[in-house]
Amino acid sequence: MTCGWTANPCNCLPTRLARRNVLTLRVTLRARSAFATPLRGDTLFGHLCWAVVERFGEARLVELLDGYGAGRPFAVLGDPSPKDYLPRPFCPTPVWLAGTLLDPAQRKAEKARKWVGLTAVATPIRQWRKHAVALPWIAAATDQHNSINRQTGTTGKGLGFAPYQVDVQWYRGADGSGDLDLYAVIDSERLAIADFEVLLLDIGGGGYGKDASTGRGRFTVDAVTQHRWPKVARADAWLTLGPTAPQSAGQAWRADRSWYQPVLRFGRHGNRAALTGQPFKNPVVLADAGAVLTPAEMRETSFCGAGLGGGGRLSRAIPETVHQGYAPVVPIEVGQL
Repeated sequence: MTCGWTANPCNCLPTRLARRNVLTLRVTLRARSAFATPLRGDTLFGHLCWAVVERFGEARLVELLDGYGAGRPFAVLGDPSPKDYLPRPFCPTPVWLAGTLLDPAQRKAEKARKWVGLTAVATPIRQWRKHAVALPWIAAATDQHNSINRQTGTTGKGLGFAPYQVDVQWYRGADGSGDLDLYAVIDSERLAIADFEVLLLDIGGGGYGKDASTGRGRFTVDAVTQHRWPKVARADAWLTLGPTAPQSAGQAWRADRSWYQPVLRFGRHGNRAALTGQPFKNPVVLADAGAVLTPAEMRETSFCGAGLGGGGRLSRAIPETVHQGYAPVVPIEVGQL
C-alpha cells in the first residue's frame, strides 16, 4: 500500500523518525459524558485535523500535513486507555503464558485480562501476564431517542412516532474517576505543545464522534506532560498503542516475531464534510492496537506505520483526505521464543 501526498511509496524507516523535535506526550483526559463512538486514536486524529481548520484555518492544516505520507506526521495519536495501563500485547498463547499450564475453566477469565500495568514495560514480555488485569473501565448503556417534527416540535403520531435506541459508552477509567491516558507523538517544531492542548480542549468541548450535538463525547484535558518509556536494555520489538499500517512500503518486519489483530476501518468524513452527501471514505485494513512488531533492525523511534490516503485514494469527495496509519510505540523485549 502506498502513502498519500506523494506518487511514490513512503520510506518510513525508523532512522528518519528519531528527531529532537519529536516528543512523546502523556495526556490525562477525563470523560465528562457518554460516548456514542468508541475512543480510537485514528478517529481522534481526524477530529484533530478538523479542530486545526476551525481554530487556525485550512491553510494551517495543509501546512501541517505536508510530508504526512512520507514519514513526517505532525501528530500521532494512540487509543485512550485506562490511566496507568497499556493494552495487552497480541502475542501467541505460548509466549503469553510462558510455560504456565492454564486450567481450561480459566480461559474466559484470562481473555478478560486485557490491560497491563505500566510497571511491566521494563520486564520481558513473558513476565507481563502477572501485571495483567481485567478492568470494568467501560459501562455500556442505551439512550432512548425519537424523531422530531421540526415544524410542529412534536414526535408525531402513528407512523410519525419513530422511537429508536442508541448504544453509548461511559468511560470510568481504571479507578472509576473517568481518567484516561492518551499517548501522543508530536513534531513540536510544527505543532507546539500548548497548541496541541488547546486543540484537544476544542475537541472535548465540542464533542467527539456520533451525537456530539446532543452532548455526547465530552472530555476535558487534566494534564499534558512529556513522557519517556522505561529503558529496556534488550528491547527487540515494539508494542503499538493504536491502529497502524505495518504493511506500508519501506518497512521490513520479521514475520516470525510480529503478531497483530487485523481491524477494518469503514471511515466517514466528519464536521461539515459529513453533510456534503458523500460522507463515506474507502475502507482501510490496519493492525489493531496492541500489535507486537519486530523490525528487521531495531532502532530508536517514537512511532511506526505510515500515513494513508491523499490523491483521491481514500475519498473522491475530498481527494486530499488522509487516514492515520501511524501509532505511538513502546519498546519491549520479546526475547527468545
